[in-house]
Amino acid sequence: MDDKTLSDSDIPEDPALGSDQDSSALEAQPLPEAEEGKPTSSAEVDEAATEGEESEPTPSVEVDEASQEGEEGEASRSAEATEASPEDAEAVAAPEGTGREWKPVAIPRWARFPMSAQAGWIATLVTTLLAALIRLPGLGTIKTLVFDETYYVKDAYSLMTLGYEGSWAKDNDPMFISGDYSGLSTNGGYVVHPSVGKWLISLGMRVFGATNPVGWRISAAIAGIILVFLTARIAQHLFRSPAITALAGFFMATDGIAIVLSRTGLLDVFLAMFAAAAFLAVLKDQEISHPRLVEKLSQWKPDPDNPSRIGPHAGARWWLLVAGILCGLAMSVKWSGLYALAVLGLFVAFRDWMTRRRFGHPRAFYATLINDTSVAFLAMVPPAVITYVASWFGWFRHWNAYGHKTHGFIGAFHDLWDYHVGMLKFHTGLTTPHTYQAHPAQWFVQARPTSFAWNKIADASCDKSDCINAVVALGNPLLWWFAAIAFFIVLFVTLRDRNWRTGFVVCGYLAMYFPWYLNANRTIFNFYTIAFVPFVCLSAAWVIGLMLDQTRCEVDPDRMYASQPLEEGDYRWMGANVVVRQRFAIGAVVIVLLITAVSIFFMPLWRGDLISYNFWHIHMWLPTWI
Repeated sequence: MDDKTLSDSDIPEDPALGSDQDSSALEAQPLPEAEEGKPTSSAEVDEAATEGEESEPTPSVEVDEASQEGEEGEASRSAEATEASPEDAEAVAAPEGTGREWKPVAIPRWARFPMSAQAGWIATLVTTLLAALIRLPGLGTIKTLVFDETYYVKDAYSLMTLGYEGSWAKDNDPMFISGDYSGLSTNGGYVVHPSVGKWLISLGMRVFGATNPVGWRISAAIAGIILVFLTARIAQHLFRSPAITALAGFFMATDGIAIVLSRTGLLDVFLAMFAAAAFLAVLKDQEISHPRLVEKLSQWKPDPDNPSRIGPHAGARWWLLVAGILCGLAMSVKWSGLYALAVLGLFVAFRDWMTRRRFGHPRAFYATLINDTSVAFLAMVPPAVITYVASWFGWFRHWNAYGHKTHGFIGAFHDLWDYHVGMLKFHTGLTTPHTYQAHPAQWFVQARPTSFAWNKIADASCDKSDCINAVVALGNPLLWWFAAIAFFIVLFVTLRDRNWRTGFVVCGYLAMYFPWYLNANRTIFNFYTIAFVPFVCLSAAWVIGLMLDQTRCEVDPDRMYASQPLEEGDYRWMGANVVVRQRFAIGAVVIVLLITAVSIFFMPLWRGDLISYNFWHIHMWLPTWI
C-alpha cells in the first residue's frame, strides 16, 4: 500500500467489525525514520504498520480456478482441522496482495455469525429488551426499605421536599413506609455522598409516590437497563463482532449483581451507568481522533534543521468533553468516579504517545504532552470539576444544609472544602465491623455476597418450609469464575500484543476495581462490584469470542488491507488465517449454556421472589455465602 491518503469513501467496509467505524479503517505507513523501532512481531495490534503492502487496494478479489485446484489438498486438511463435514464447510483461496501468507480455510456453516453493524445494533437492542423484562416487573414485591435504601431513599425524599438532605429521626423506617414523614427535620443531615444519585431516585418518587416501593426503585431499574445498553455498545465499538456484543449484553442483562442493584434504590448503579458512558465516549473519541492523527502524521516529516518542531495534533476532541462531563456525574454519585477520569485520561495520553512513537516522531513524548495530553486535560478535567461542583447546587442554595458556617460566595466554598475534608476522613476511617463486609479479593470470585433482604412471609404455599423474600447481591457464580480466568487471558494478550482493545477492558478494572485495594481494610461490600461488572462481562464475552474465532489477536482491525471481503460476513481478507476449532467452539457454547442455566437457577434470589427456605438453602453453595 502506498502512502497516499484515502478518503472515507475509498475505505472498504470491514464486515467483521461492522460498518460503524467512523473512518477508523485508515492506517498509513510509518515514516522512514521509524525503521529501527518498527515492530517485527505480526502479533502487534494497532501499534505496527503493515509491511509489504505494495499493491493498491482493489475493489474485489478474483480467485483463480487453477490456483484453487492446486490447493485442494491443503483445503481438505484445513477442513479436517475444523472437524466440519464437506457440506457444512467452504474452502476459500487467499486473496493476493495482503502481504501475508494465506491458506484456504473452511468455516462450518453454524460458525458463520452475522458481521454487520446492523447485526450489532440488533444484538444491543435484544439484550437491552431482555434486561428490561428482568428488571421492571415486580419492583414493589418487597415493600420494606432494603439494606442502604434506609439512607438513600429517605435522603431522596428530603431533596424532593426540602431541596437538601435533612436529618431523620432514628428507627424511622416503619413511619416512612406508612407515609408519615414527621421524622424529617429541617436541620441539615450529615451525608457522605454527593446528591446526583439521590436526585435521580427522587424522580421516580415524584412519578409513583413516596410510599410506593416502585417509586423508590424505578430510577435504578432504568439506569440498570441503560447500563446493559452501554455495555453492549462498548463491546461493539471495541471488537466489532455482533456475537461478542450479544454475549456481553446477555451476560450483563442476566448477572445477579447487575439485577439486584437495578432493583434496589441504592447509588451504585448510577455510578456504574455514568462511568460506562464515559468509557463509551472515549471510544467514540478514539474512532474519530486516532485516524485523524494517523493521517496527519503520515504526511508530516520532521525537519532536521529544526528538531524542536512537534508536529501535528488530532484536532478538536469533543467526545472527550462529553467523557469529562460524564466522569463528573459519576463523581457526583460517588467519589470513586474520580478513578474513571484518571484512568481514561491516562489511556488517551498513552495511546497518542504510542502512535507518535510508532511513526518515528523524534520527540514523541514531548509532542504528546503538548499537543495531545494538554487538549485531553482541558477537555476532560475542567468539565468534570464544574459538573461535580454544580451537583451541590441544593447545598449552595439552602443555608440549613449541613456544613454551612459562613455566608457569602467565598465563605460557601470554604465551607464546602471543610465538608469534603470531613467526608474524606469518614471514608478512609470507616472500619466498623459488618456481617457482610468483604475484601476486594473476595469480590473477584464472589466469595462473600451481600444479603440485602430476608423477610419471613406467612404463606401456606411453601408447605412444611417457611416462605421468605430473600435478596442476595451475588453475581452469577459461573460467569464470575470464568471471567476471573478470562481477565488474565485479556491481560496477557494486552501485554503480549500491545492490543489496545483488550487493554481498554483492563482499564475498566484499573478504574473501577483495583483502587479498592488502597482501602481494603475499611468496611466495604461485594455489591460495589456493579461499577466494573460491564468489564467482567466484556472479558468473558471476548474470551468466548476468541474460542469462536470472532476476534483477532494478531490483526489490527483498523488497518487498511489490500482486498475487500470475498463475500458478506467473510473477514479473512483482513490477513488472518481463520480456523474455527470446533472443540473450542463447542466448549464456548457449553459455557454459555451453563452460565444461562445458573442465571435461571438464581433468578428468584436476585428478584426477591417468594421462595421456600429449602429453596434458598440449596443456593448457598459456599459457607461464606450464608
